[in-house]
Amino acid sequence: MSDDLITVSLEAVGDPTAEVYARLFAQFPDVEERFRRDTTGAIKAEMLTMVFDCLMNPAGPYQANVVRTERVNHDSSGAASEIFDRFFWIVRDACRERAGEAWTPATEAAWTAQIERILAASR
Repeated sequence: MSDDLITVSLEAVGDPTAEVYARLFAQFPDVEERFRRDTTGAIKAEMLTMVFDCLMNPAGPYQANVVRTERVNHDSSGAASEIFDRFFWIVRDACRERAGEAWTPATEAAWTAQIERILAASR
């Protein structure tokens, strides 16, 4: 199952928070200002937790509507859909980099398929 491959890959990754947000802010510099009030990192951690939960258990009761709801929330706060969607790919890319050789073609395929499903279901 792809969610099993994702779970295993996350064990090899550790905490990718710094890399994820460095990539996000490099690609979308204006977004960094939105995180100024996140002095403890709690908002960043919550966002990553949501992404990981959706990737590992896409059929779970929480995951069924959370991405759709968050898309609406982000849209209403001025975050473009492009940034919202890109965040999932940024997470994947940062995790791939941290996993190194432990990241296999099957892992890549599992992440890609799961992200595509999640984003398609949220539109």
